[in-house]
Amino acid sequence: MDLFDFRVHAWCLMSNHFHLLLESGASAGLSEFMRRLLTAYTIYFNRRHGRHGHLFQGRFQSRIVDKSDYLVALSRYIHINPIHGNKKANPEKYEGSSLKYYINGEEPPFLYTGEILSWFGGSRKDYARFIKDGLKEDIKPIVLQQRYIGGEAFVRRMNRRLKLLKTDGSSALEAERRRRDIKQKTEKRNAILIRDEVASYYGCSPENIIISRHARGVLRMARLVLMGLMRYFLPWTGRQITEFLGLNGGLDVHLKRLREKPEAVKVFEILKHQIKDRINT
Repeated sequence: MDLFDFRVHAWCLMSNHFHLLLESGASAGLSEFMRRLLTAYTIYFNRRHGRHGHLFQGRFQSRIVDKSDYLVALSRYIHINPIHGNKKANPEKYEGSSLKYYINGEEPPFLYTGEILSWFGGSRKDYARFIKDGLKEDIKPIVLQQRYIGGEAFVRRMNRRLKLLKTDGSSALEAERRRRDIKQKTEKRNAILIRDEVASYYGCSPENIIISRHARGVLRMARLVLMGLMRYFLPWTGRQITEFLGLNGGLDVHLKRLREKPEAVKVFEILKHQIKDRINT
């Protein structure tokens, strides 16, 4: 989650869809985050069930939430969703949601329960009571203008901000441009750092890893490892990575080849640990 600057507050897996309550940071990239998440889960699901092909249909839908007024309520809606309408059911026993961690603790590292539980003084029992109270009510959130969960004032405020982000000369647009510029420069420095580490390990020129379009031998192995490390450490799309390497696309094909070469996977793991503390965030 740190790679894409997101905080996960809650989730729930249903039979034909799922809910995910995310809070984005300054440099979040929702589309690429969701693409990687859906791809990874599809691979996991297909391997587990011995199937092939697509798992999800259509593009994901996202809503902008007024955190101050709706974060806690929305977490309850997500956690109750699997048993909606069944007042006698126990939502804690549903395995496919984050509720059990809110109630029992032992959260996985990527789940942030602290903020929502802070509204209940940190009491997991009080949050459990809040969940059960929701079984008696209609708690489905109202979506305004097909994109917002919040009051009218929140919607007006967000629409004004979005308008300013499209207005040349506005302070909001200039601040966004500066943020993007800093983000791009940081990511470019990290890409070069990774490239140089791979080149040093294999004893070859950093430039040759990139300009040798039809690389063979050591250069080919170095390029595969480089692709894997860039995928791991950078929030770039596959297209951004292949453009940096001077290729025409097909990153997933190259990553598959990496996974099929035990010696390359071994080097990937070695360099991953060496590079981890040197990456700029």
